[in-house]
Amino acid sequence: MTLMVDYCPRCGSVYQKNMRNMCNGCRDELDQKLNRCLDHLWRHPNSTTEQLSAATGMDMQELYRYIQEGRFSYNHPNLTFPCECCAQPINRGRLCNHCLGTFREAFPAPAPQPQAARATGGRATSKVLYTSRNNSRR
Repeated sequence: MTLMVDYCPRCGSVYQKNMRNMCNGCRDELDQKLNRCLDHLWRHPNSTTEQLSAATGMDMQELYRYIQEGRFSYNHPNLTFPCECCAQPINRGRLCNHCLGTFREAFPAPAPQPQAARATGGRATSKVLYTSRNNSRR
């Protein structure tokens, strides 16, 4: 028999493993912070990430992670996080359009390889789709 326990990555306490991979105390704390953010966004839908952080007391890095995970709806265009390459503010994905274009130019996608034709033994094949039963054989 094995115990399904682990150390919480946030506080270091021992907890029974669950889907969120953290102890109940840290889970409740994060849920409260997320609910405060959602309440603030409900009242002030045009808030920026900095304004949301200041109003709720939530760390910017946590907000960035929540935005990247999609915990806030995309109806809030002012909630941004930095591009992983140039740190420009973006709403979704990992790279801004400029950096994405640069990577596409630097590493073009390879041309699709044509599939080898199947050996049919020299005869033509065709597929037939029967949509009704042939009643003449009865």
